[in-house]
Amino acid sequence: MIHRIAFLSYETAFAPCGGVAAVMSHLPEAIQQRVGKPTILVTPLHYRIAKSQKLFSKMEFVGCVTVRHEGYPITIQVLRWIDKISWYFLLPDDPRYFAGVRHPYDVATWQEPGGAVLLRDSFLFGIAAAKALHIIAPGEPWHVMMQDWEAATAALALCHHPINHKLFLTLHNSYDAHTEEYDLFRFHLPSDGKGGRSLLERVLPHVERPVFTVSKQFAAEITEDVLQTRVIAPHLQSIFKRDPLRGIDNGPFVELAVPQEILSKEGDAAVQALRQWKGSRRRAFIDALKQVGDAARSGKEMPWGGFDPPWGSLPGFLEEVEHDEKMPWFVMGGRDDSRQKGYDVAARAVRLFLNDGGKGCFLFFPIPGDEGLAGLQFLRRLTEEEPFRRRVLIFPFRFREGFMAALQGSHFGLMPSLYEPFGAANEFYLNGTAGIGRATGGITQQIVPRRDGQSFAREIALRAQRYHEPAAPETGILYREADNLPTAVADWHGINRGEYELGREEMDRVRQRSRFPLFEGMVNGLQLALMDASHLYQEHPDEYARMLLAGIKHIQSRFSWEETANLYAQYLLQNS
Repeated sequence: MIHRIAFLSYETAFAPCGGVAAVMSHLPEAIQQRVGKPTILVTPLHYRIAKSQKLFSKMEFVGCVTVRHEGYPITIQVLRWIDKISWYFLLPDDPRYFAGVRHPYDVATWQEPGGAVLLRDSFLFGIAAAKALHIIAPGEPWHVMMQDWEAATAALALCHHPINHKLFLTLHNSYDAHTEEYDLFRFHLPSDGKGGRSLLERVLPHVERPVFTVSKQFAAEITEDVLQTRVIAPHLQSIFKRDPLRGIDNGPFVELAVPQEILSKEGDAAVQALRQWKGSRRRAFIDALKQVGDAARSGKEMPWGGFDPPWGSLPGFLEEVEHDEKMPWFVMGGRDDSRQKGYDVAARAVRLFLNDGGKGCFLFFPIPGDEGLAGLQFLRRLTEEEPFRRRVLIFPFRFREGFMAALQGSHFGLMPSLYEPFGAANEFYLNGTAGIGRATGGITQQIVPRRDGQSFAREIALRAQRYHEPAAPETGILYREADNLPTAVADWHGINRGEYELGREEMDRVRQRSRFPLFEGMVNGLQLALMDASHLYQEHPDEYARMLLAGIKHIQSRFSWEETANLYAQYLLQNS
């Protein structure tokens, strides 16, 4: 039987960076409700991150564990905070550990690269978490749910323990880390005699089968998509072809923002009510922009702090959108990850779309990634030229109120992901915005593609047919470059190497990557999708609204944390 369940995660809502934090805000509680057993979450206390600092005063001391690193003992406090589940935070007495500032993976120092520090901190976390379990419930077996490789280090500490813990692993990404025997030695872990190997290669023999991931399509892509098989995870192919990953789809990351009374209506009444609501959200965003403009003219502080205005022409943008109600709005947000997010694809596609006379305005809300604002200068340059500066606004700041109005008022949300384990289409739909995305990972499942546009191609049909019946109501737009490009492997390697130069316009991310046929294929696919979307909204606004309503219902009917918890519970119960 199941005694206790422990989630181990390096990242949470109190130290967020990506999708892992969002999942940890929902799944542990859902598992506890489904299984009816005590469920906890163990995580590092990333003490320099503001959200973690605010919680510190609410924690209570439980005990201490000691981990030896290169012969020196490190004392780690185990602190508890009780919410809907019990959270346990690990705080070392040495401030060098878990010292990320912008996010938990932001741990590079002038002495050591970030990858080496993260590997060190992950070993410390895994070993300390394993010991903490025996303070929290001495002598009791656990079902341990490790999230990604940073938490999987716990398996190396628990696999030799006399208590028969059940170890499960969920991969939210295909990232991994190279390890040497020395990495085990310096943390006093027994050698496996295998020399230099990746962390996951060392861990996977000790975890239960199947290994999980966060969507059915991403589970397939790990052994089917050339980016995964030849570039990111070639070393894992033999393992996952022998023991395939099990994709368990996440639930939605946000609550429904569209008023339920709209969804309760039928036919044209629902269409008109939805259009009116979205119009009110666009007016709210326009009002917020005018306040920004007033602050800029008077020299007052901006809503996001500081005095830097958004990139682009604020007066020009307002003139465009206020004088043309048929102008479709496109929005994109999220943290800039140069190897995954696709802001560069979007920037080039928008340039081509507008140069060709495309009708639309674009709102970007990028959260600067590891490259900082310097890494986003290709977006800034887009707003410095006509006609783009009147049609494109960039907010590389935390403009939450404006972002929510823009998200809910916009007609389409962009997801030009280079790859995507689960994806944020659900967030667009539940906020009342239709999705446009590259057919990869969970995006393919969350969007039922329109089939009558220029962007629809054989590559999309092959992927979508796994999840969507031919008669399923269409909910959005998918695009995809051609499969089997002869340069695909070389192009993906070139993209991943990141050989562009920050600060040099002639070699920025967009220009450097535009030399790759694969990148241009993604750009051209998105450009066609923008054309299809613009035509749909301008010429058939009611049809657009019906598509969006179908998309909201699709997300509500196909994705839930209750179902996610049910599927995980089946495997937990089988291994109890």
